[in-house]
Amino acid sequence: MARKLRLVLIDDHTLFREGLRTILATEDDLEVVADAESAEDVVELVWQTRPDLVLLDIRMPQGNGLDAVPAILRIHSGTRVLVLTACDEKEEHLRAFRLGASGVILKDSARHTLVQAIRTVCAGQRWVDPRMAAMLSGDLGAVEGGTEHTSLRQDNGLTERELEIVRLVASGYKNKEVSETLRISERTVKTHLTNIFQKLGVRDRVGLVMFALRNGLGASP
Repeated sequence: MARKLRLVLIDDHTLFREGLRTILATEDDLEVVADAESAEDVVELVWQTRPDLVLLDIRMPQGNGLDAVPAILRIHSGTRVLVLTACDEKEEHLRAFRLGASGVILKDSARHTLVQAIRTVCAGQRWVDPRMAAMLSGDLGAVEGGTEHTSLRQDNGLTERELEIVRLVASGYKNKEVSETLRISERTVKTHLTNIFQKLGVRDRVGLVMFALRNGLGASP
C-alpha cells in the first residue's frame, strides 16, 4: 500500500477544521496528522511532524497566515503549502505564490476540488483556484520561483548569544533543544527569547523565524 500523504491543518475555526478532518478521513491516501487554530503553532508542528502539506488559512485573529509560509518552507523543504481563503482578491492570491505557497483554494470550493488540489500540490504542481485562473494567468509567470524579500541584515542590537538562538529557532529547534545545543538552561533560553522578541519587535516564534529568514540569520537545514 502506498504511503499516505500527511497533512497539517491551520485554521482558527474549530468547526471548519473538524469538517476538513471528516472530509479528508474518507480518502484512503490522505491523513491529517495535526491541526491547530493559530499560525503561531505551525513552526513547531512542521518541525515535529514533517508533513507533506500544510493547509493554511490566511486570515486569523493572530495575524495573516501568509506570514508563516516562508518559515514552513525553511523548516522542511519537503512540505508544501496550500492556502485556504475566503478572499477572491487577486493581490492576496499573488502574494501567497510570491511567498512560496504551491496553491491557493477558495474555502467554498467543492469537496472533490479540495482533494484534487491537495493531490496536485503534493505531486509538485501548482494549484490555482479555477475561479481565479483567468484573473491570475497574466501574473503567475512573474512570480515563478519568486519570494518576497526585505532588506538584508541590519543593526538589530542582538548579542552573539542571541543571534545563535535566533539561528537555532529559525531552523526549528525547540527551547529544550536550544538549551542542550548551547549548554544553557531552558529558563535562560526563555529569558533570551523574551529579550529577542522585545529587541526585534516581534510577538512570537513565527515572527522571529520571519525576521531570521529576511535577514539571512537562519542556519542551514
